[in-house]
Amino acid sequence: MRGLPIARIVGIEIRVQLGWVFVVAMVAALAVIQVNGTVPSLAMGVQWILGGVVGIAFFASALLHDLGHAVVARRRGVVVESILVSFFGGATPADPSSTIARDDLAIAASGPLVSTILGLTLGTIGLGIGTLETDLAYVIGQILAVVGALNLLIGLVNLIPAYPLDGGRIIRALAWWRTGSLARGWRAAATSGRLAGLVLVAVAVGLFLTGDAANGAMLALSGWFLILASRSIRERQSLDSLAGTLTVGDAMERNPMTVGPNLTVDTLASQLVARDTATTAVPVSDGTTILGILGVREVKRLRRGAWPTTRVGEAMAKPPRMVTLEPDLLLVTGLERLQRAGLDGLPVVEDGALIGVLTRRSAGDAVREHADAATAAAPTAQSPGPD
Repeated sequence: MRGLPIARIVGIEIRVQLGWVFVVAMVAALAVIQVNGTVPSLAMGVQWILGGVVGIAFFASALLHDLGHAVVARRRGVVVESILVSFFGGATPADPSSTIARDDLAIAASGPLVSTILGLTLGTIGLGIGTLETDLAYVIGQILAVVGALNLLIGLVNLIPAYPLDGGRIIRALAWWRTGSLARGWRAAATSGRLAGLVLVAVAVGLFLTGDAANGAMLALSGWFLILASRSIRERQSLDSLAGTLTVGDAMERNPMTVGPNLTVDTLASQLVARDTATTAVPVSDGTTILGILGVREVKRLRRGAWPTTRVGEAMAKPPRMVTLEPDLLLVTGLERLQRAGLDGLPVVEDGALIGVLTRRSAGDAVREHADAATAAAPTAQSPGPD
């Protein structure tokens, strides 16, 4: 999983994207403008301290939102080792989900619930403090009210019924729970997401017509993103129908070669990047433990001249970005984890032992073979013969 690890809370690694630096700075600057307009007599240093508090509080709000998902997932029996804090919630590469509909519903709803409770609590406290008759109390009250409003915004935005937002995940879980079919849950999420996207685009057109081009453009882009997300769900459904009941064990490369972390990359780089290569990812092991995986993407990130001096252990993808798969896991789920990790392959482990590697190439070959076999087995319609 991508992102920079910054802390560990209740045993869960917290990772953040570098873009948060700019988001926190922007929120802080906007808060300083508001403080300056409200109480211009405050020293500029104090104003920037208060702005920084608002920026950090916004980040903490998003963190608590995602942590709410993770904690509830753990209580429902889902293994969550790390989370990636996103700007407005929604699904991330570490998005925890359950194989049980009602548990998945609880996980999806927990983030907006945490944000809403925080928003109402901080807003109420801020309004109370703001009634005190001092400038500092008034400013602190205003800041708490603003942070409360930001939490409510995070909660409300995530309730939009469009995947990957939490509202779309809630729609999916509700339809899944009601019908007993995850596929129908995905279809419901795709439909609601497309409708939500069209509504946003329609509102954007209205804003353009009234002369509000900036907000209209932002809403139009948001609506188009939701429409594209709904299309990706339909593509996933197509993959589901093609893969059928195939498992990771059906599609993996068996008995894979492993390499040690102290080898230099040049010993296998040419083999990995060759077009006719048999594999595109090699597990890295010290003989007893899988340390990481080296794939085409990791090799291509290096200059060719650096191959002889770079060790495999330095170039490989490591946990938690690299996760292991179980052979009885559905292939669609395995591919989803592979996509989220952004790797060429993931090791497949059974009873602690490496038994294979799932790569994009091996999965594609397995799906094609499965589709060809299904086509061959399907009865062909015979045209009626002459009387």
